[in-house]
Amino acid sequence: MPEPKERHFKYAVGGAVVVEVLLVLGLIWYGHITPPVKAVKPKEHVIAVQMVTLPQPSPKVVPKPLSKPVPPKPVVHHVPPPPPRPHPKVVIPPKPAPTPPAPPVKQVTPPKPVPPMPAPKPVVTPPPAPPPMSAQQTASMMGRYVGMVRPIIQQSLRVPTELRAMGLSGKATVEFEISPSGQLLWVKIIKPSPLGAVNRAALAAIQKGGFPPFLKKMPKQNTVFQIDVKVGAGSN
Repeated sequence: MPEPKERHFKYAVGGAVVVEVLLVLGLIWYGHITPPVKAVKPKEHVIAVQMVTLPQPSPKVVPKPLSKPVPPKPVVHHVPPPPPRPHPKVVIPPKPAPTPPAPPVKQVTPPKPVPPMPAPKPVVTPPPAPPPMSAQQTASMMGRYVGMVRPIIQQSLRVPTELRAMGLSGKATVEFEISPSGQLLWVKIIKPSPLGAVNRAALAAIQKGGFPPFLKKMPKQNTVFQIDVKVGAGSN
């Protein structure tokens, strides 16, 4: 069963609907009974309009700005300056009489000692120049020196691993210059080997240096040498 509140709500809605229906029906019935009201036309009113010309306004006169009043010049009263003050007198004292300078004392310089005469140097006669070497003697001395240099180059020679592994060998002719003290000045290859490893090994062996000085009877001047360097598996 519906609750009492819902029941009262339904009754209120139904009553409101019935009242509205009765009001609509009453309005329709009243409209049929009352006669229509005739519309009354409004009365026409006529308004008279009279054109009046107004007088033109007079031009405005802009007042000129008044000039600023010039203030009166101030009256300057000349006051006489005060009399100057008297300067104080400065009394300069008299300069003292200069005293005569004392006579200079003469210093007696002792006589300079006479230096002893140096003993005469003994005359040293240079040794006689050795006789010039013949071409055969020079070639012999150069051969002896080259015999000393060649073992040093062979000891400094390092065979590259690629030549040793493949069993290859080669020869390169090297030219170099040595000073009388045994210092290497420059080196180059004049007859290279077709194998680049041979040329590099020959140059490296000479560039290590360590050469002895020239022999006593060799000419004391820079000398150029040419040596064939063999590089290969059996070089060492």
